[in-house]
Amino acid sequence: MVDLVITLNIFFATVYATIKEPKIKIKNAVISLDQAKSSLLALILLIATGVVPLNLIRTSIMKQLNIVPWQILVIFFGSAYICTSLDASGLLKVIAYKFLSVSKGDGKKLFFNMVLLAGIMTMFTSNDIVTLTLTPIIVYMSQYSGVDPMPLLISVFFTSNTWSMFFYIGNPTNVIVAQAYSFSFFEYTRLMFIPTVATIAASLMGFYVQYGKKIPQRVEAELELDVDEALKSKLYAWLSGLTFCAFFVTVSIGDFIGLPLWKAVVLYCAIYALLNLVFSSKMSEANFEDSQSLSFFIDVFKRVPWKILPMIITFFVFVQTFSMYGLTDLVGKLFNFRNDLLVSLFTTYVTAFAANIMINQPMTIFFAHALWQKPVSYALSLVVGSNIGGNITLIGALAGMMWSRILKNYGIEMNNVKFIKNTFFVAMLTLFASSLGIWISVKFLH
Repeated sequence: MVDLVITLNIFFATVYATIKEPKIKIKNAVISLDQAKSSLLALILLIATGVVPLNLIRTSIMKQLNIVPWQILVIFFGSAYICTSLDASGLLKVIAYKFLSVSKGDGKKLFFNMVLLAGIMTMFTSNDIVTLTLTPIIVYMSQYSGVDPMPLLISVFFTSNTWSMFFYIGNPTNVIVAQAYSFSFFEYTRLMFIPTVATIAASLMGFYVQYGKKIPQRVEAELELDVDEALKSKLYAWLSGLTFCAFFVTVSIGDFIGLPLWKAVVLYCAIYALLNLVFSSKMSEANFEDSQSLSFFIDVFKRVPWKILPMIITFFVFVQTFSMYGLTDLVGKLFNFRNDLLVSLFTTYVTAFAANIMINQPMTIFFAHALWQKPVSYALSLVVGSNIGGNITLIGALAGMMWSRILKNYGIEMNNVKFIKNTFFVAMLTLFASSLGIWISVKFLH
């Protein structure tokens, strides 16, 4: 019991430090406890106090209940490397300008086209990939046209975390639940169809109410894009684009050809690494004044948000520690309702908010352990909570933290206060709509 209390105290202190990133003054030095430092400090404290044996760190990322955390890490960081490579080619700048031109100056058409594009892409790849790919496009479009990018940025991010529920390849958390409950691809899709449609309808309605007056009637691009300037190497840009298209197709059909998502990501990471290495000398000369032949190759690798890695591993360790000390079983006993509608409402809201305490992927593993022997309505509700929970605060999902860092690279400040103001109303609405969808799905399809 004492060990569990110590663990909980370190856990909540880590959550606080992750959100606030406090600064500590030691003599004349000021140390900022960012996500990486606070997570590593928490891990050291867990080991130093004796509540976590060293071998638990390895166990926490290995296979549990058909769930493989290290594969989730490969998918997340591998996708980040692939999309960062694509952006570095300059091709996304050209696509952004062309997309802006296709809208023919109609602001609402541009808005709904981008949301639809994000939704369709998410269905066949994953929310992380879509966030990484479309965010630079939206930023470039706003720079060309001079419009406020916030409605599009928020709506597209939200869309990627709702349409992601359609197929289980849409979000690594879906894979976790599908593995825990042994869902096939078609069984998962059949059960999640109605909840996802209800969620999409509610989110579109919610964002139209929230942003209807903020979307400009006319969007005009004031700048002519110099394609030669945007594409430092046309050959590299087109090879990068074709490789991404092949990646998109491979991920979409991976379940049918027996290629797991993590293996597809590793394969295309290797292809992009080779491309970046081969073209590094040419791209380095074009992008860096004082360049070496490997400057471009190294820069693309460094742009991946590696600082998040210690935090994810630490939260996986917390999840394993909670299970070791019985907290997981205790929480599972609290979810014991007879009414399916009450099950879906309670579980979706609780897991959605829990994602904003322990991040959606570790949260999903925690609740998958707690709920895996319970009826299917709990599983569907956990899928919804893990997806929509990422739309409440920036720490609700790894994609949110990565997204805010990407925006910072483009000079756009996105903090939790601003994010919550823009998403909370729609998030609550979609959680309610999806809960009703789960109830209908379980009642008539299961």
